[in-house]
Amino acid sequence: MAAPSVSLLTLDDYCLANVFRYFTLDELMVNLGKVHPRIDNAIERQLHRYRHIEFSMRFPPQYDKNQFQILGQYVEVVNINVGYSIRPENVLSILQPLCVGAKESGKLKALKIQHANITTDYINVIHLVAPLLLELDLSRCDVEDLTQLNMILTSATKLKTLALNNKDVEGLDTSLFSRLHVFKINWLMGTNLLNVTAINQQFPFLTIAIYKSNQVDIYGPPLIKNTGYFH
Repeated sequence: MAAPSVSLLTLDDYCLANVFRYFTLDELMVNLGKVHPRIDNAIERQLHRYRHIEFSMRFPPQYDKNQFQILGQYVEVVNINVGYSIRPENVLSILQPLCVGAKESGKLKALKIQHANITTDYINVIHLVAPLLLELDLSRCDVEDLTQLNMILTSATKLKTLALNNKDVEGLDTSLFSRLHVFKINWLMGTNLLNVTAINQQFPFLTIAIYKSNQVDIYGPPLIKNTGYFH
């Protein structure tokens, strides 16, 4: 005698939660928006487990725009390793809906983008969530327009930690330093280094960390290990 089949929709919310708690993020997302509103609600109740999203654009998550936007409502930390050979539109097709969702919920706290040319299109997307951010890390990127960078930093009124490539530090609005706690600089050999001593004298409570090839130089208060979202 064949065992009777059971539909997920016959289960109550408690049982559905117990089913989906064992699903991975990919297993949850592949079903989100594809089955039934009750299933969607049960899946969304599991997304709080995935507050830190980190991936490489060599193997990006295969979700649709609506799924990324829903996921964005739950994430607190996003870390994307792009790669200079990756086309910007491929990255932004993921980052833009994530940031739209994050703007809706207001939960995003930290954003890191690595190995990318930060164009106007990137700036426009980052601007969506800039007022939410406590930490922004573009230290392994090349920012094309420093005026636009200043624009998003002006709107990032909660920002406490900023990390930039050394060449992108020139031209920063120095009023920014009065609200930062930590300023990290990725120094590339052969490039001119900002006058860190002068900044340290003007803003003595700001921790400035200069990352070189094999060492880190600290100016101001010591950098406490494992603070912030990216190390």
